[in-house]
Amino acid sequence: MYLETPGGSGETAEEIGRFLHNNFKTVSFVISGEAKSAGTILALSGNEILMTETGSLGPIDAQVKIGRSIVSAYDYMEWIKDKREEAEKQGALNPFDATMIAQISPGELGSVFHSLKFAEDLVKDWLVRYKFENWTVTETHKKPVTETMKKQRAEEIAKELTNHSKWRSHGRSIKIDDLESIGLKVTRIDDKPQLANVVYRIQTICRLLFDTATSFKIFATQDNKIFRQAVPVG
Repeated sequence: MYLETPGGSGETAEEIGRFLHNNFKTVSFVISGEAKSAGTILALSGNEILMTETGSLGPIDAQVKIGRSIVSAYDYMEWIKDKREEAEKQGALNPFDATMIAQISPGELGSVFHSLKFAEDLVKDWLVRYKFENWTVTETHKKPVTETMKKQRAEEIAKELTNHSKWRSHGRSIKIDDLESIGLKVTRIDDKPQLANVVYRIQTICRLLFDTATSFKIFATQDNKIFRQAVPVG
């Protein structure tokens, strides 16, 4: 599956991941552009991840609806944490922040927190179940890999990818070398020239279709193609 997305809903990523694994014995994700946030969560459900040098994943996060806006769950919780520390240090908040905080309910805070944990738990489960399915011996010492070792590695990777203090930005591009440094094995597409040629052509065609035309959704089979189009306003 060729995957390119700025992110979205973790719950939707779970639905897509379940659908793919219910219908195919092996699922591989090809990434040549960005697969951020929920795209990263979905990519980590694959039995294999193939990336070009231009491909990137991103920090694991959840996008939540607060009022009329969609925001990063991590950034939202960090803002709450900062304001709590500011209030404890200064004894009060400025009127604007105080007004904003007063509109937040405990249920809303709980929902944002659980959205973050949901994304992290999903990644740990998927890594063990699919990405590490055929990981039977360690690469260096050729020791048998146990279920406990798989769970430990999955927890380490999930922890690193949710460590926003390390990546600094929700939109940060995490490349192949970064992923390998935290213990995630990735297949390098550029080492296979014939495959790289096909992938870069797919990427170029997709971008031409969406960036230079009015189409925003395409359903295509061997025999039929349906284009949904819209004209930009303003």
